[in-house]
Parts: sequence; C-alpha cells; structure tokens
Amino acid sequence: MKKLAVIGNPISHSLSPSIHSIFAKTLGIDIQYDAVEIETKGFEDRLASLFSEGYSGLNVTLPLKEQAFALAKKHTETCSATQSANTLWKENGVLCADSTDGAGLMEDLIFKGLNIKGSNIVVLGAGGSSKAILPSLLKAEPKEVIILNRTIAKAINLAEIYNNDKVKVSAGSLIEELPFESDGLINTTSAGLLGQELIHPKNLFNLNSWSYDLSYGEETTKFNELAKKNNVSRVHDGLGMLFRQAALSFKIWTDLKPDVEEAMKIFRI
Repeated sequence: MKKLAVIGNPISHSLSPSIHSIFAKTLGIDIQYDAVEIETKGFEDRLASLFSEGYSGLNVTLPLKEQAFALAKKHTETCSATQSANTLWKENGVLCADSTDGAGLMEDLIFKGLNIKGSNIVVLGAGGSSKAILPSLLKAEPKEVIILNRTIAKAINLAEIYNNDKVKVSAGSLIEELPFESDGLINTTSAGLLGQELIHPKNLFNLNSWSYDLSYGEETTKFNELAKKNNVSRVHDGLGMLFRQAALSFKIWTDLKPDVEEAMKIFRI
C-alpha cells in the first residue's frame, strides 16, 4: 500500500484526500492518503521524517510550495520555471519536485473548449498561483498576456520574468483600462474568497470573452458572479483544474492516470 499525503498550513479544508481516494478506488489500487499540517519553521526536518515514515509521495500546498522547491534536488522544467513545487517524491533517494498546477489548468481549459493560442489573456493577481500557471499558459502561445495586480510592482516583476520573443507579457493595474479587448480572463486572486472588493478595469469584461476562476465552491464564485453580471456567458471555476493537477501528481507516484471525468462524477454524488 502506498502512503501519500498533502502537506500545508492550514490543511483541514483540503479536498485532496477525497480526490486521491476516488482515484485509487476507480483504478483498483490501495493507498493511504493523509492531510498533514506542517509549519514553515522546521519544514526540512518534518519533510525528512515523513519520507522516513514510509510516505512515497507528497502534495504541497500553501505556504510551503517555495520551500519545497528549494529543498528538492531534482526539478522538472516546469517546476524550475515556477520556482515552486506542489508534488514531491524520491528517486534513488533523491528528492524530486514538479509543479502540476499549470498543466492541470491547461488540460481543463482544453476540455472546456477555451482557446488560448493567438488570444489576448488577462491574468488577475501576481502571487504564487499566478506564477504557478504562467509558464504553462505561455507554452500554449497566446498573442498577449497582461498581468493585473493591486500592487503593480509585483505584476511588473512577473512580466519581466516571463516576457519572451514569442508572447508579449505586460503588467497593469486594476484601475486602468486594458490596452486590448480580452478573449479570456483568469482570476488567480483570493479577493472573492476573502470578501474583499473585486476591483477591475472598466473594460475588463466583454461579450466575447470567457472567465476562469481558480477558486471553486458549491456556489458560483464572486468573480464569476461579477463576470455574469457583465454579460460574460462562459464562466468556469477551478474545480476541474484541482482534479486534473491532482491526477498528474497521482500519475507521477503510481504510473497510472485516473479518469478525471469519472472521478468528478463520483465526487459530486
């Protein structure tokens, strides 16, 4: 039986144990998947103890993703680009790391028929969630990506990191008008979850754009509610991304990739 876990702080709210248990059941394999709360202080020692206790794979959530990246000795290309890790495992005693968030998002956008290539994309937020998805988003070759953030200096920093010859990446504030009509909106902020005001450019929404909020819940997210009020008809939350990034982690540990649609149907029962 494989011992797996998700680590972070807080962690009691995590859906990962339920999701991975469904994956294992549908694939007919036996796993133990726990939620383990870990402090940032003493993280390295606690991480080592988990592997010594027999855990063979770990998911990593806030606020430990950057620490996990720093401790790993081997990184995937995407992980190196994001400078954070959400998946850990060992190969021949070497701690390895990947970041599956961006790939999970892209798989979900494709499944939902939301086009990225040649599109003008707005990313709201310049924190860890934004950084985790940008490398994968840029690989899909949008025409332009603009990062909007309350603190524009953070958005400028990310734009400078990821701007390249193939895709123009720029930065803007939440109160200035966009320089283009957006084709797609990706909200990485937690403003809606925290009950904060959803500040945005007057021309953020348009009839032809789609909206994707990395947050999720039983009800429509605050950002997607706002999008609907502004006549955006195609709105999606991040539950599909959550399942798809989890499936990619599961495959790393087991060499088996779950059927995400089947798992989501079971989850909703």
